[in-house]
Amino acid sequence: MLRWDDLTPLQKAQFGNGCGPAFFPEYLTQFLFGWFFDASCRRHDFAYARGGSRSDRKADDIGFYKAMLRDAILATRGNGFKERGLCAVAWVFYKLVRGFGWLRFSYGPYKTHADLFGFEAVG
Repeated sequence: MLRWDDLTPLQKAQFGNGCGPAFFPEYLTQFLFGWFFDASCRRHDFAYARGGSRSDRKADDIGFYKAMLRDAILATRGNGFKERGLCAVAWVFYKLVRGFGWLRFSYGPYKTHADLFGFEAVG
């Protein structure tokens, strides 16, 4: 199974649209969501594109939420007010993903590197 760690740094930086629905323009996703959680969102986009089962989707969503919480806690460095604010944003975003993510998840067999990028990984 293809994993996030199998991607190059460039592939990770360019994968998916970041945070928000695919139909949002990039400037809007950066303004609304991506200013803080962009790396977590791109990793989640990868998990959705790679595909799998309903349980894979649930695990991907929980991992996404945990990554956003980690980001919030590390970035706020003990500022309780900012931490609670970012954790609340993460919770709302997680609930939106759980509610509407089924529209974008690629259910079925796991995709390969060639499926996602059009060529096989070297190495």
